[in-house]
Amino acid sequence: MATFSMAVLIMAKDIRAQITRLETLYTEQEYTIHALNQITIRHDQEISQLRSELELLNRQYRDLKDNQPPPVAGNEKPPHY
Repeated sequence: MATFSMAVLIMAKDIRAQITRLETLYTEQEYTIHALNQITIRHDQEISQLRSELELLNRQYRDLKDNQPPPVAGNEKPPHY
C-alpha cells in the first residue's frame, strides 16, 4: 500500500510541475502576443503616415510639373547632351 501511495504522490507532484510549466508558457505567450500586437499597431500607424506623406509629395510633384513653363526653343539641349 505504501508503494502505491508514494507512486500517487509522485504522479501528483509531476502533474503539478507540468501544470506550473504550462501556466508559465501561457503567460510568456500572452506577453509575446501583446508585444507583437503593439508592434503591429505601431507599424500600421507608420505605414498610414508614410502613405499620407507620399500622397502629399505626389501632389506637390504634379503641381510643379503642371506649372512648369514650356521650354524655350533657344534653351533646348542638343540631342547628344
